[in-house]
Amino acid sequence: MSKIFGDSEQPKHSILRTDGEGRPISIGDKLPVSNAVLYAGPPGMGKTWELNHAEVVAKRNDYLTVRLAASENVPLEHHISNAILAESKNLKQRFRWWAVRKLRRTVGDLTKSGRRSRWGYELRVPLGVGPINVGQAIYKEERDTTPYDQLGTTLTDLAGDLGKLAGGKPVLLLIDDVDQGSDRDRAGLNELAIHLEESGLPVWLVAAGGAKSTTMMMAASKRMSGIASTFTNQFSVREIGPLSDAELRPALTEPLRRAEMPYEQEAVDRLVRAANGSPYRLRGFAEAAEALADPRTGFTADVAAAAIVQFETKEEQQYESRLDECGYAERELLATVAEQDRNGLFMPDVLQAAGEDKWQDIDAARQELVARGLLRENGEYVTIPEPRLREHIRAPYPEVDPAAPEDYFLQLTKPAARIAPIHPTADPTRINQILGTAGDPAVRLDRVGEDDGLPLSLDQRKPDGNTILFAGPPGVGTSQELSRTKAMADEQGWTTIRLDATPREPLEFRVVRAVNEQLDSIRKNFGDAEAKHVQKLLSQLSLRTQNKMKTKQLRLGPSSGPQIGVHKSVEGVQSDNVGVGLPELADYLGTLGSAKREPVLFMIDNLDAATDDDMVSLSTLSKHMYESRKSVFLIAAGGEQSVTRLRTASGGKSKVATTTPLKMDLRKVPLWGEQELGPAVAEPLSKAKISHEPAAIDKLVKEANGNPARLRALASSALELVGPGAGITETVANAAAARLNGRSELLYGAAWYNCTAIQKNLLVKTAAGGPQGILRPSKEPVRDGSTWQRDKAAQDLLSDGLLARSGKHHIMVADPGFRDWVQIRLGLDAARSGLAHPVGLQAQVASSSERSGHSRPAQGPGGSTRDVQAKSQ
Repeated sequence: MSKIFGDSEQPKHSILRTDGEGRPISIGDKLPVSNAVLYAGPPGMGKTWELNHAEVVAKRNDYLTVRLAASENVPLEHHISNAILAESKNLKQRFRWWAVRKLRRTVGDLTKSGRRSRWGYELRVPLGVGPINVGQAIYKEERDTTPYDQLGTTLTDLAGDLGKLAGGKPVLLLIDDVDQGSDRDRAGLNELAIHLEESGLPVWLVAAGGAKSTTMMMAASKRMSGIASTFTNQFSVREIGPLSDAELRPALTEPLRRAEMPYEQEAVDRLVRAANGSPYRLRGFAEAAEALADPRTGFTADVAAAAIVQFETKEEQQYESRLDECGYAERELLATVAEQDRNGLFMPDVLQAAGEDKWQDIDAARQELVARGLLRENGEYVTIPEPRLREHIRAPYPEVDPAAPEDYFLQLTKPAARIAPIHPTADPTRINQILGTAGDPAVRLDRVGEDDGLPLSLDQRKPDGNTILFAGPPGVGTSQELSRTKAMADEQGWTTIRLDATPREPLEFRVVRAVNEQLDSIRKNFGDAEAKHVQKLLSQLSLRTQNKMKTKQLRLGPSSGPQIGVHKSVEGVQSDNVGVGLPELADYLGTLGSAKREPVLFMIDNLDAATDDDMVSLSTLSKHMYESRKSVFLIAAGGEQSVTRLRTASGGKSKVATTTPLKMDLRKVPLWGEQELGPAVAEPLSKAKISHEPAAIDKLVKEANGNPARLRALASSALELVGPGAGITETVANAAAARLNGRSELLYGAAWYNCTAIQKNLLVKTAAGGPQGILRPSKEPVRDGSTWQRDKAAQDLLSDGLLARSGKHHIMVADPGFRDWVQIRLGLDAARSGLAHPVGLQAQVASSSERSGHSRPAQGPGGSTRDVQAKSQ
């Protein structure tokens, strides 16, 4: 530990980060509006330090904290259990013992879901004649009796108990290394984040991980793109990137001043410049200089130079191992970047030169190298952030004159840190008062189907059958249709059982939890005896996996002495009672509903996250409901591919679709038309007496591109820009769109890296088509060998929400901001690749280039110097 600078966990000077708009990135005494925060960035940038700082803030304010790190081989629940149990003594001292005891019981049950219980009997018969006992004959029989209505607790249960334990004071759950955990763990964190946002609990989930954490969390959510509404409703993503020299300098000078260690300004400038924005490198230089410095003369320029050489010589020992982790494409890209001057490599030039079949590999290599900290992005330029590493890579090229390490960073600027917030505004209360919430908007418009023109909502059109499926891309309102249906059911006093599908546990588990929560409603509507029978059915669900084990044992020896035994066990020797399944549970609830003429509604959201086995269960349930025709309904919501998955699941193991899905009432929720989106934002503004220009509403509607969730984000951004009492002009609307697109860049990148090579290629070509888009591959006049692969990629991107339909046979990039982002990343020529007649392309790229990046000379792969406009607004 350094006497002057402290240790890496608790440095003597803390750097409180802000983004390019001045918004705090680091946790402060005023906790974030969002209850879930994700720090993501490459190694050495200070992600773990942000968690350390959050822990210091919590301690200063007497907040309860629970801290742990995720890992691939140990489930998240086990880490949480160990962390809380380790704090048991401290918890008992701070809180009431019975509250701590309840928390420990909840923690103990976190891992209970995987436990199985068996019940059986044993018969012992003594062997011998008269009083002579020579042994025993033993017979045992056991059977699996694991009940489904005792599933243990969940992460959301734990969050609730922590909030209650703290008595309303904030609780911070700090989780490091989320990118090292399993997909199941990340799915659990996504669900916990959503729960915290919806419940209003005083619990903050603060997570940290590598640069690919955002991408991995997005993939685990099973709602892929997240650009429109889904992922941004889960985590406030905060980029931890390089710091400016002005931000780094106090971390060096302030500890020196407090320690009364003299220093030369030139020495400080050298150390800060050589750190190149990295807190890790600055600390390494500072500690080396501290060891070399004479206390009388302090940090001189010579000491700084020697410290830099000493630290980088030590780091150089790791270069080969760091490079050995790279693939061929990554090594080639590193070599190309090392040949450039200090401005780095302009990546669109490289991608254009690579051609249509190879640029995806180079783009993927760029992502991996940035994630490992071997490359650094500044707009569409990439550089090697460590001059010694650059020289190491350039070694085979002595004919190239390298820039002196001393001067390598003189002209470099560092990109501002970015935040992709959950809420587009720092005051969501005001926004909710004007626009309503995402789940309950201020203006609820009646919508009709795109093809048939019939009303979509169940409160306006009765279902055709017992299974109703709302399907559409993210953000268009499929979940709102469930909420609207539930509001109707609540008004009528009907029993509703609502749940979200999840990859973390089987659908039956979720049904049992949801039904248990509604037992009071069942008891009220149908009677106490009926509610008890429902409980019995829930328990009997477990018997589907029941098996018997029979054991025969012979023991020989005196009863009062040692005995020797042999035994034989046989499992599953006869047919078991298979218990009940979801169809039987639904059948009983339907019988109750039919008797009282009160329908029972099973509502399942986020169908995209359901496993294949869950889809088979739903298909079986749907078929049973159709045949029984009782007063019980299955109402589900999901993406466009949920329809295909249900069709495939209807065939079971054969995967050959049956006619069961054709009997569903399928209601496709399309993108909103301008005539629908306009009133959705204009009417709430008028009711709130906020003036607005028609051109401003037109701009917001156009930028929303048919997505009501994006329209809400745009309107929120506009309201934040004008503040209370001011109106929304066209200028404000333009600024709001540019601001939202800039804040969404982190999510654009995460969604992009979740795409396959063929999907990226299709996105590039579609982006070049502008707002009109391009023909779907299957509708192109000339088909080739890749047509159907590209069409499958189009269907996947439509379901993920990255593409949208712009007509019967056309597709477009769903988010205009993402469209511009793709064009800028790939460059104009690359975006035009494969298109005969791109519509309005020049105007679009000119418009996007005005909004993004820095203007400075750039060295392309061919050696030419150019000026590229990349100025951020």
